[in-house]
Amino acid sequence: MVHLSVQTFSVEFKATYKRNNYSTPKNYLDFIQNYINFLGTKRKDCDNSVRRLEGGLTTLALAQKDTEALSKELEIKNQVIGEKQVDVTEIIRDITEKSKVAAVQQKAAAEKKEALDKQAIVIAKEDAIATKALEEAIPALTAAKEALNDIDQKSLTEIKALASPPAVIEAVCAIAYFLYPKTGSDASWG
Repeated sequence: MVHLSVQTFSVEFKATYKRNNYSTPKNYLDFIQNYINFLGTKRKDCDNSVRRLEGGLTTLALAQKDTEALSKELEIKNQVIGEKQVDVTEIIRDITEKSKVAAVQQKAAAEKKEALDKQAIVIAKEDAIATKALEEAIPALTAAKEALNDIDQKSLTEIKALASPPAVIEAVCAIAYFLYPKTGSDASWG
């Protein structure tokens, strides 16, 4: 078909451009050879494209399988994370409660320490006063011990003979009674 149409176009070419166009079998054979070369090149390009596309599709299929496996693994890990998140939430709640209790106890301990510090100051003052009073009372105690050495049987008989002794003597004897208690009797003068 193409070789017949060349003759028609050659007549039109002469009419239009006033020049001759000669078509030979060589031109036609070159045309066919160029067509075969072009066809071969395009087939190679198409084959390369097909191989490249097949490689890409294979890679996509492998990626899809890997993605499905990873998705299943992710679901399992998400479940584990969910369970552990519940545990962590419980631990955080427990720590928060214990922190509140510890804060209350710490505040109470601080208040008690403050009160004890105040009491320690008061006790130190009272101890100083008591020590001073004791130092003042030691000479009287020493004198009383020495006075005990001066008591004899006659003085005790004299005190016993009193039916109603003076209040001072009765008080001293009651104190002595409580310092050396005897069972079965009371602290009355009788």
